[in-house]
Amino acid sequence: MKMTTALFLSLAILAGCRWTAAAAEQEVTQEINKSITLAAGSMVKISGINGPVTVETGEGDRAEIDIKIRAASREALERKPLTVENTANSLTIRTVDEGRGRDREWVRHEVHLKLPRALSMNISGVNGAVDVGPIEDEIVISGINGRVDVAQAGTATNLSGINGGIKISLARLGEGGLHVSGINGGVEIGFPPSIDADVDVSAVNGSVDSDLPITLLGELKRGQLKGTIGSGGKRISISGINGGVKLRRN
Repeated sequence: MKMTTALFLSLAILAGCRWTAAAAEQEVTQEINKSITLAAGSMVKISGINGPVTVETGEGDRAEIDIKIRAASREALERKPLTVENTANSLTIRTVDEGRGRDREWVRHEVHLKLPRALSMNISGVNGAVDVGPIEDEIVISGINGRVDVAQAGTATNLSGINGGIKISLARLGEGGLHVSGINGGVEIGFPPSIDADVDVSAVNGSVDSDLPITLLGELKRGQLKGTIGSGGKRISISGINGGVKLRRN
């Protein structure tokens, strides 16, 4: 708590805030720029962002944080502050709703990160597009109002509640398999050339295409596909998709 309080005080002093005098509303802007070190295997959590999130990745252990914030007023910014909390092996970027009655004034964010590849990510509650470069460990994505693109993740277990479609490539299929649901838009998933899995695709309002060596079980119907890859085993479940589904080899 002391670290978070100190961060708020630092932001209040250092953040670039300006008022737009000619505007009908007293618009204010703020920037958060921070450089930190993250150990291999770190967890990065991003939530409650009203705007796009872009994540570039690379070698090394340095992380660069660049966040631009615009708000209808200083009061709106203070009611919905954005916090950046980090340890040696974690980074959390989230908004805090102070809950001071009903607030109709807007706060918008633009998040740009440069992170090490050797980490896991959990991204949720974003009102904007999400674009993530290659990472080596697991990614979890939920509650996104915008298009999602992930160049490659080590693995993923849950991709859900996305209004805009998703394209992702996986280096491997984890022990928990993969569950994809509630996607309003197309779904394109790349898998490693050799995997063993049970595939169950259902309730798809669109075509289902695959270049994976799937042995079909039962009759092939529009919007459905059930079968096995290799010797079967880990489950790939895809359901509730308002758009086409493409399963491909990396």
